[in-house]
Amino acid sequence: MTATLIRPAAAARLGVAGGGRRALERGYRVGALLGRGAEADVYEATDLLSGGSAALKIFRTGTVHPDSPFNREIELHARLHHNNIVRIKRYGRMPADGGTGSGRNYVAAELAAGTDLRKAIHDGPLDPADVTAWMGGVASALSYIHRKGIVHNDVKPANIMVSRTDGMSSKAEAKLIDFGIATSSWHRPNTDVSGTPHYLSPEAVHGQHTTSASDIYALGLVIFESLTGIKAFPGPALESMVARTLRSPRLPATVQRRWSRLLLAMTDADPARRPSAAEVHRTLHKISR
Repeated sequence: MTATLIRPAAAARLGVAGGGRRALERGYRVGALLGRGAEADVYEATDLLSGGSAALKIFRTGTVHPDSPFNREIELHARLHHNNIVRIKRYGRMPADGGTGSGRNYVAAELAAGTDLRKAIHDGPLDPADVTAWMGGVASALSYIHRKGIVHNDVKPANIMVSRTDGMSSKAEAKLIDFGIATSSWHRPNTDVSGTPHYLSPEAVHGQHTTSASDIYALGLVIFESLTGIKAFPGPALESMVARTLRSPRLPATVQRRWSRLLLAMTDADPARRPSAAEVHRTLHKISR
């Protein structure tokens, strides 16, 4: 991929040199494509000011509507400071000059080490010790945002970055990413995007407003998949969504009882009966002993 330079156009905004190397004093050099989502493409980039790396999320639209994924990222995500949430560095809008990414919005974030959990699960069930450490970190992050009145709304393996330090499970780390469809007490639900079908809570499937309990349900499905290597409700999206409105996940006999008790509580059909993120975090800490 041909490198492209991204330069700040103002203190908190950046611009793109379309397809070339327009000379300004500092910016980002765009490298490999890391992934594509429903709303944006994510590239690895080098911060020419600090020399460090960044994940550059370039949105496919230039809209500045208050409920756009870009605005939710900067209004909600950019204000968060937690060890298990990827940190936003800068954000802005590319100049409408006809060049690469012309007129599109973008966010530059911390480039988390490791891989996303979806890729980690691809080869089958994960080590329970890793699952405990990683999901404990995600639960801590959710507890933090829930206290602030924020609901993530898209907790899934692809939105969790995982890594190990020196190959030791005790130092495994996870980071939550992508707040493009998050809601809060000051951001109403986005009716255009409802989340990822295989991880929606029953109330979300029924079109009801999501709450912090909806994130807990989704995290329960993520833990289930991490331990078993399979989705709790497999199959086509519609079939998967209907299934969770009719029954609880069917836990394989290989799942230990201490895990099954937690997962059944997290995926209870009644949101009021699910544990809080803080309670999930404490339970995972007990399981790790």
